[in-house]
Amino acid sequence: MGKGNKSLVNFLKKDNMQTGKIASVLAAATTMTLLALLGVVLKNGISQQYFELVQPPEIYTQKIVTHSSALNIIFVLDNMFIILYTAMAFFVVKTYSNNAPPFVSLVTYILISLVALLDFLENFHIYTLMQQAKSGNPVSAASISWQSVESMLKWHTAYLAFFMLGFLISKTILLEKILKYALWFMFVPAGLLVYATADTQYAQLFQWIRYLNFLG
Repeated sequence: MGKGNKSLVNFLKKDNMQTGKIASVLAAATTMTLLALLGVVLKNGISQQYFELVQPPEIYTQKIVTHSSALNIIFVLDNMFIILYTAMAFFVVKTYSNNAPPFVSLVTYILISLVALLDFLENFHIYTLMQQAKSGNPVSAASISWQSVESMLKWHTAYLAFFMLGFLISKTILLEKILKYALWFMFVPAGLLVYATADTQYAQLFQWIRYLNFLG
């Protein structure tokens, strides 16, 4: 190998180490934000995820007004969480970008961006419905149905993004191997089962599993 090629390889290795360190810092910040969000959810017994699902309009309206103070805090933390997990995911993709053909990284970047946009849209829409309900205008069944569809699209785009990310993660160390197969065989199946078990006693269990997967 020529000196030029060796220099390029060394540069790429150093660059990946730097992006890996940034990804680790962002992962820690993302985890702390998620833990704070979970704390607020557990303390108040409500989360924005409740408002992603189809509910009778009168119940939806009553709940969103009753829990508006907690939801304001939840939206702030969740919006920060979106910013952090998106940045973290970008740096993770860059760190492992040499492990697969370039199109895999490109598709993963696009999917992650779509997830973030859909996540922001979800929060903004539910927040708008909350303000509408507080002003005395009940939330309509059409708005609730639209929100449910948008939320499902967000989650399933996330499943595809993490499935693609699995092709980038290397298997050089045990933790990477665990992460790679967890993305394929735990995160995605658990997420899909949220909807398969929606009308069963296991619905809440799989919603929490999906939520806690982000702590990985």
